[in-house]
Amino acid sequence: MKYMHLIPQISFLIIMLFGCSAGQQELFKNANGDDIITYQRKYDAPSNTYYYLTRVKHQDKNGKMLQLQMALSTKPNGETVPEFSNKIGTPLLAMNASMGIRGLGPDRRQVSGRQIIDGVIAQDFTSRNYTLGIKDTNELVVYPPEMTAQDILDDGTNNALTCFVPLIVDYKPVGEEVLQVVGNNVQKHPRQVIAQLDNLDLLILSCGGRGFDGEGMTAEDMIRILLENKVKFAVNLDGGGSVSTVIRGELITKKIDNQGTEDRPRSNFLYIKE
Repeated sequence: MKYMHLIPQISFLIIMLFGCSAGQQELFKNANGDDIITYQRKYDAPSNTYYYLTRVKHQDKNGKMLQLQMALSTKPNGETVPEFSNKIGTPLLAMNASMGIRGLGPDRRQVSGRQIIDGVIAQDFTSRNYTLGIKDTNELVVYPPEMTAQDILDDGTNNALTCFVPLIVDYKPVGEEVLQVVGNNVQKHPRQVIAQLDNLDLLILSCGGRGFDGEGMTAEDMIRILLENKVKFAVNLDGGGSVSTVIRGELITKKIDNQGTEDRPRSNFLYIKE
């Protein structure tokens, strides 16, 4: 009985530590004390998975556009996203992008599909997957698999890279015929998605999986969360052990390869400099 007066304090601590319910847990962090880039760590009960939502404003406080850019690795065996971020001077954001070509051996990595950088076609391999385009205004667009790199350039898009498939276009989920292009969309995996709001702010969804920050998400899980956040557009990038989101030099996502001890080298990257 003498400890009864401690019950309110203990109850408050339990609420603070564990939240009212798993689905309501949320940790907000304002990166570097400004609001150009912010991110939240959340828990999604339906998929039993933790995920990050990173939001990048379209412009900084001076009205300068925060341009989404892409780059290819300069190393035959690729680079991890933290290595790439450090190499280019710790940008605002760096993240993994396209899938790699399989079966090249442990010491060689090559990006798949179509790659256009600053109006120059770096690669134009046929792919069953879609191509993410970045307009000069930072607007994101998507192109079907049959469109070549030259077709994309002719459409006025000077930067593009192969992704998996779109998830949301013009505020609406894509149809099953699009999702079925990639068989693992119905499976739970770590995922990396880049999305856009109607004001051209970017929203990146990075989720755990395979026992690291949860079970992982299906395409339907990602679409559900993104629709709740009122995104206009979203595409699915490379996932699994490739998922890496680095904010101002800090890796916020979990390592997955080699039992959660290694970052996976990648062949191309998306990034934003201040």
